[in-house]
Amino acid sequence: MDPARRRRLRLPVVLTCNFLVLAFVLSCCNPPKPAAIHATISLCAVDVARAADFPNDACYTGTFHATGAQQALHITAVDKNGTALPNAQIKVTVAGANARSDSVTTDASGQATYQYSGSHTGTDTVSATLGSDSAAKSAHPAVIHWLAQQHVTHPVVLVHGIQEDATDFAHQFDPSVVDSDQASDGSKQTWTALIEALKLTYDPAFMKAFCYVDDVAWRTTPSACPADEAALRDCDPSLPPSSSGPPYPCISQGSVDESAVALAHVVVDLSAAAGGKPVTLLAYSMGGAVTRTLLAGCLNSAASDQSLCQQAAGMVNDTIFLDGAQQGSWLLTVKHGFNAATLSVQNITPTALSAFSSVLPLIEQNIYGVVNQKLGLNLNNPAETDLTPQSANILAHNSVQPATNVQIYTFYGDVEFGMDVTYFIYTLPANAYLPMGDLVMLAQDDNPLASPLWGGGSLCDSCGPLVNGYHENGRYHAWALRQKYTVNINGLVPILSVPDAVSAFQQVVNSPVQHLNVSQPVTQAPGTAIQVADSTHLAGTATTDMPYEILLVLMHGDGLI
Repeated sequence: MDPARRRRLRLPVVLTCNFLVLAFVLSCCNPPKPAAIHATISLCAVDVARAADFPNDACYTGTFHATGAQQALHITAVDKNGTALPNAQIKVTVAGANARSDSVTTDASGQATYQYSGSHTGTDTVSATLGSDSAAKSAHPAVIHWLAQQHVTHPVVLVHGIQEDATDFAHQFDPSVVDSDQASDGSKQTWTALIEALKLTYDPAFMKAFCYVDDVAWRTTPSACPADEAALRDCDPSLPPSSSGPPYPCISQGSVDESAVALAHVVVDLSAAAGGKPVTLLAYSMGGAVTRTLLAGCLNSAASDQSLCQQAAGMVNDTIFLDGAQQGSWLLTVKHGFNAATLSVQNITPTALSAFSSVLPLIEQNIYGVVNQKLGLNLNNPAETDLTPQSANILAHNSVQPATNVQIYTFYGDVEFGMDVTYFIYTLPANAYLPMGDLVMLAQDDNPLASPLWGGGSLCDSCGPLVNGYHENGRYHAWALRQKYTVNINGLVPILSVPDAVSAFQQVVNSPVQHLNVSQPVTQAPGTAIQVADSTHLAGTATTDMPYEILLVLMHGDGLI
């Protein structure tokens, strides 16, 4: 090459390299200025009913309240270092049905309480800002649903989950019911927002917490369960919770078939007490299997019990499944030793599954370890046998459609997670996401007549694709509570052995729509980040919180709105 030409080519290259080196040096010597840290305001609404039992754990993202009553909101202000801000002027803005604007001043601990009364039904969104710092991080708004106090007769039965105590829910429906271990039951008295919303509209005298045939309630407070259930229980309170085999200890892990017959008695009696009005069933977890068995006619029971269940099913108008176990739990399939590769028979595409094939057993182990620790699953108990996918109970109740007179509403968790990989400074984003349902039940087969090997909790016969997490067809209505997470895996190191992978995966396990969290305030309280499509078009917004949607569905069906 001509030397003169070589020199002409070399000059731009040298200049470019020098420019890149200079840019690198400048970026190191002059790093971008960190974002300014300002004060932070937090806000929560006091749940009056909850505060009566647990005053230190009764302030959430929102509440249901009767019009004319006082709603208290707690406000906290801290500076950029997290130190309390005393004498701070806080502007409180209420937007919605009872719009207004006020100000409060924090005390020496940086806290203030704002109270107001809502005279109009509807929804308020309450926000709080710090007047002295326009850049302060404002509080997450609180949501207050104001309802007119009514006592409409509408029988409701809550059918709780496995190894739960009906007394925890009976006490919420009727505070005069004494829960002997109530002081330690703060985390167990769940579905609080939903129960309070129902009690503001409907007469709590016709609301019951169902007691299983071996419910913990029989040990703690027998009076919490009606006499007709007492005659059906197959339980020996003298046995310790670790015992197995008949007669079963009071641990709410008895036969699903037997409990379905007991539920039929409750439905018939409650409907009669309410003057023949139809009954609504709220069914969570194992309660979904019990309810599904009843609606199928208790096919594994004696002929007289089948007749009773068919009678009771005809008295049910609405069934609301809340992470219900219609097809069983995949955790029990794992415990029976099935290979995770057979998950491909569920509606998981081979592409989505293949990305996780090498780590799926470890993912299963992690989920199972966390959930089993809380649920205490025991394959020797009748409930676990019945909740195992393709059990005799599931095959029976999924062999027929639920009673045709029943409107079916299903809310189910839909956790998806993907894996991205970091090489040095480069990150390869996740290109596939594995659907894991609510981590206890999968959410892949809507068909009410399906009994897949890996179970499931979704239910929406011949419904079309989900639109904004919702789909329906005739009497079937279903909401997917979707949450998506990404777990970072460094190189080819197996999942869960890398510290940041463990941390990221813990987010999946702690998801608010995870089976054990869905009944908690983080998911249920008004104002929560978990929103569902409003199928009634009566909420005033396209989405709303789950308990308000359930209330609107029932009120609309009763012609109250």
